[in-house]
Amino acid sequence: MQKQSQSGFTIVETVISLIVVVVIVGVGYLVWHNHHKNNTATSSTTAANIGNYASPPTAAPSAPQINNASDLNSAMAALNQTSITANNVDGSQLSTESSSF
Repeated sequence: MQKQSQSGFTIVETVISLIVVVVIVGVGYLVWHNHHKNNTATSSTTAANIGNYASPPTAAPSAPQINNASDLNSAMAALNQTSITANNVDGSQLSTESSSF
């Protein structure tokens, strides 16, 4: 009895391999599509929320237009009337501007 040499894939193996690849691609597409759809909905909701945002009213006086050193003193006095927190950079910016006069 002679031994038959067999090389390559049979048709059944090829069909099974194609089915596995198609299932993997299909699941990947569905995951990507759902992720993309969720990100689009989130970004449009965020954009709508930003468009409707109104800043809270402040009791701080408005700073005058700075054209010279005396205007800078008026602006510094207006800024000193407000409470400056660690996150507010107005005080350091004003000090930087005053050093150039």
